[in-house]
Amino acid sequence: MTSIRNYHWFLMAIVMIVLATIITYLPYNTVDAIQCWQCNSMTDKFCEDVPKDVDNLHECYSKMYRECIDENNKLNYTFCRKQVQTIEQETRIIRSCGFIRAPQECYWTKNPPTSTLVCQCDGDGCNDALTNRFSPIISIILPCVLAMVRFIQNSFIIH
Repeated sequence: MTSIRNYHWFLMAIVMIVLATIITYLPYNTVDAIQCWQCNSMTDKFCEDVPKDVDNLHECYSKMYRECIDENNKLNYTFCRKQVQTIEQETRIIRSCGFIRAPQECYWTKNPPTSTLVCQCDGDGCNDALTNRFSPIISIILPCVLAMVRFIQNSFIIH
């Protein structure tokens, strides 16, 4: 029985070391400014539907995807924002940088005849769509956590 317990503690230690290693080597964002899509479909039709892949942008999109920089150094942009604004029967898309975060990820504002759906997100280029993204970090950590829970459950079963 003692050897089984030692074996379980050994496996648990290995799982913890693997988790610690994964978390330690996760990429850190060393860029000072976030990069967001910055455009308005009222003045640029390409703003309505921007590509997800930002590595090889056509020149019509490259001017819209850029670092969030405040010329006066008074604002600290930390997230991206996408707004779908409807004024009477006309809808436009506004993509921008944000510096004051709302408590909700997405929210509605209404002031007739205008209604606006505003969504905010973290990460470079995340304001290409309204949907929330599944983080790659979660896809690494979640299976490890589930395996650890399963391991702990099995540790208490006596054969």
